[in-house]
Amino acid sequence: MVSATTEGGRTRTWVLRPNQSLTWRQAKLFFGVALAVSLGVAISFASLGFWPVLPFAGAELTLLGAALYYCQCRGQYVEVISLQGNRIAVEKGRCTPEERWVFELAWVQVRLQPARFSGHPSRLVLRSHGRQVTVGAFLVEEERRRVARELRVALAAADVRTSAPD
Repeated sequence: MVSATTEGGRTRTWVLRPNQSLTWRQAKLFFGVALAVSLGVAISFASLGFWPVLPFAGAELTLLGAALYYCQCRGQYVEVISLQGNRIAVEKGRCTPEERWVFELAWVQVRLQPARFSGHPSRLVLRSHGRQVTVGAFLVEEERRRVARELRVALAAADVRTSAPD
């Protein structure tokens, strides 16, 4: 999911997030329903003498809970690309920025690298002076192309503004 904003004509920001089908509340509700149904069935079988069902139900619920937690944590990941003044900054992290890259606007290149193998996604890369950062790896192909196009247009417009005489 991509959202782009412009503030005062000089600052442009793109916020990239993975698509997330469930909120935390919905995931907890789903897990609670699955827990109640699975334990209800397992306890009823255990009461009929099939007690070995209980450990398998516990393992199943543990794995389901771990998978839901993992997916919800991955859904909190965010990448923010900020074009401000003569710099472009990329911040990545879960809930708060954990990594940050800053590039000079005049030297940064936006590259959409094709996939090495058929059926694999392309890579959107910002690079300058031998350093590079991949952004939007979790986006679908069309979103990745749109972000690349918007970044190129914004960089060209910013370059025109910064090189124009006063």
